[in-house]
Amino acid sequence: MTYFEEIEAHFALRRQTPFILSAKDWALMKSWHDEGVPLPVVIEAIDAVFEKSQKKVNSLSYCRHAVKELWKERKEMLVGAAGETPEAAPAPLLDALAVRLEALPAGAPFAPRVRALASEKSVPRIEEKLMELERELLDAVIAAEDVAAMRAEIAASLAEAKLDEKTRARTEEASLRRLVRERLGLPRLTLFT
Repeated sequence: MTYFEEIEAHFALRRQTPFILSAKDWALMKSWHDEGVPLPVVIEAIDAVFEKSQKKVNSLSYCRHAVKELWKERKEMLVGAAGETPEAAPAPLLDALAVRLEALPAGAPFAPRVRALASEKSVPRIEEKLMELERELLDAVIAAEDVAAMRAEIAASLAEAKLDEKTRARTEEASLRRLVRERLGLPRLTLFT
């Protein structure tokens, strides 16, 4: 799934109703993508909005401020923690990710590829490649593991939701990836954690 599809599927899952993002929402996602806001930051901000909101969240625009604030906070944390931003020194952050992957049987083959990204000169390009590697990792785990029980659990949780077929499929796929990541302890592959 792409950056945009992941956000759309996660938003629909949290909303628990059929939902098609508006052109304004797509423009907002594009601005986040163009600004280099990592997918995990957007997902976490969406979750925070849904957990705090007392009313129905009808648009991704409700999450605009939360994404902006969380992204600002994460960048400040990184500067405070290491004295440098990921843009200045991505190699140590990539190495830390690789170490986390090496500790997991499914992740170990991906560790050298994560470390190799240190040769990239652009953090947005590194983030893009990390998203690709994360997709590959999840695809490999899903192919190797018996995920039938997880799929059944997801289908049961969405049984009452009135979703069109395309939205349901994307929501089920995003949910499966989230469950696999959580249950196997797979880290999000991003410089901004």
